Amino acid sequence: MEQRDLIKDEIERLGKALGKVLSDFLRLKSEGKVNEGIELADRQLVSEVDIDVAKMLTLTKEQLRTFLEYRKFTAHHLEDLSEYLAEIGHSTIENDPHTATLKLEKAVELLELADEITKTVSFDRMDKMARIERLLM
Repeated sequence: MEQRDLIKDEIERLGKALGKVLSDFLRLKSEGKVNEGIELADRQLVSEVDIDVAKMLTLTKEQLRTFLEYRKFTAHHLEDLSEYLAEIGHSTIENDPHTATLKLEKAVELLELADEITKTVSFDRMDKMARIERLLM
């Protein structure tokens, strides 16, 4: 029983940390401080969630799945992380199209993994994927 509580607590902690990362980034972005927001968010992801975005971009879809399952990420966590990657990809596509494209592609992969984890297709995730894919065109 206690093992279950520890896992549940960890899942909740991940959700809060990801929500804070996304919130802090969006706040700085709205203030016109996109680069500061990215730097802060990336540092928070490493320190609070043990995710290095640059390394994550190099993983295959299966490696990413294994990496995230080991860390007990839920579909909701994947959606939050995907939203962050989509936002920074969209914000940086003019200045760094190659890296922005990698981030947008990884955002789509995360949404696909969320569908696979839940074994359902979400219209909301489909809309998010379509929005991201339009940016990739």
